[in-house]
Amino acid sequence: MKTDKVNPHAFFQPTFGNRPDQYIGRDGEIEQFMEGLQEPIGSRNRCTLFLGQRGMGKTALLLELSDRATRAGYVVARVTAHEGMPKAIIEQFQLNGSQYFKEEKRKMTGMTAGVLGFSLGLTFSEAAERQYGFRSKMSLLCDKLAEKGKGALILIDEVRTSAAMREVASAYQELVGDGKNVAIAMAGLPHAVSSVLNDSVLTFLNRACKVELGLISTNLIRAYYERSFRSIGIKISDEMLDRATLATRGFPYLMQLIGYYVIQYTPEGGTVDASVMDKAEKAAMGDMEDNVFKPILSPLSDNDKVFLKALANIGGTVTTAKLQAALGRRGPAIQPYRKRLLDAGVIEAPRRGELVFAVPYLADYMHD
Repeated sequence: MKTDKVNPHAFFQPTFGNRPDQYIGRDGEIEQFMEGLQEPIGSRNRCTLFLGQRGMGKTALLLELSDRATRAGYVVARVTAHEGMPKAIIEQFQLNGSQYFKEEKRKMTGMTAGVLGFSLGLTFSEAAERQYGFRSKMSLLCDKLAEKGKGALILIDEVRTSAAMREVASAYQELVGDGKNVAIAMAGLPHAVSSVLNDSVLTFLNRACKVELGLISTNLIRAYYERSFRSIGIKISDEMLDRATLATRGFPYLMQLIGYYVIQYTPEGGTVDASVMDKAEKAAMGDMEDNVFKPILSPLSDNDKVFLKALANIGGTVTTAKLQAALGRRGPAIQPYRKRLLDAGVIEAPRRGELVFAVPYLADYMHD
C-alpha cells in the first residue's frame, strides 16, 4: 500500500460532497451559468436546475460554481435541502458576506436600526429578526450586498419537494420581480427534480434552465489521469492508461474511484501494472455497488426491477419490441415502468423505441 508521503486527495476525492483540487469535464455547464450571472436580472440562465444520477458530480459542480461566483462578485449561500433551509440560507449570506462590512464598527441603535433592518453589518436588528420572514430578510440582504457591488447566489443540493423548498423558490421569484440581484442553482436526482417541477406552487421553475449532467469525455479523463499520475512520480504505460480510462466509461464518480485506488495500490515511485489495475477496479466496483447501485435500486418496486433485469439480460441498446417479448407484455403494460425509470434517471431513451441503462455497469450488477 502507498505511504502517506503522497496524498491522492490532491487529485481524487471519491467521497460524496467533495471535489479534488482540479475539476474537469463540466466546462460548458459552468460557463453557461457564469455567463447567466452577467445577464439581466430574471434571465433564464440565472435560475438553473442540474439533474443527474448519483455519482454524476452534482455536488462537485455546485462547489465549483460557488468558487467561481465568489470570484465574480457574488456572495454565496450553499445549502443542502432540508426543512430548516430558509434559516440556513440567511445565516450563510450573513456569514459569507460579513467580510465586506468589517469597516462598519459602530453599532446602530434605536429607530435607525429598526428602519434599516440591521444593527451591525449583516446582523439584523432585534425588531427585524423578530418580525420579518425569509422573503423580507432576503430582500434586505440583497439591498445591503448591493451597496458593496455584490450579488446573491443561492445553491441548493439534493433538491426535493418540501414546504421549505416552496418558501425559498417562491421568495426567489418575488425577489426577481422586485429587481434584486439574486440567482439560484439547484441540483438533484432526476425523479426529485421532476417532483419539484410538478408541484403546483413551483411550476414557474419549469421556465428555469434545465441541465442534464451526462458522462464525461474519456479523452478528458485520459489526459487528467496522465497528468495526475505522472506529476506524483507514478509510471504508467499507454496500455494501462487506456485501461484505466476505459474502465471509467466516462462516469465521474468512477473516474475518481479508479484514480484514487490506482494511487493507493501503486508503490511510491512505482509502475502501474495489471495487478494494480485489477485491485483498483475491484475496489472501485465495490464502492460503486454500495454508494450508487444499491441506493438507485432501493426505492424501486419489484416490478421495476423485473423490467431492469429483462433489460440487462438482453444487453446493450434494447428495442421496445425485444423488451415486450422478454417480459411477455404488450406496449401499454410496460409504459408505467418505462416512464418511472426514465424519470428516475435509471434508464435513457437514446432514440425513439430504444432503451439503455443510464449508469455504467448497472446492467452487470443486475445480472448478479
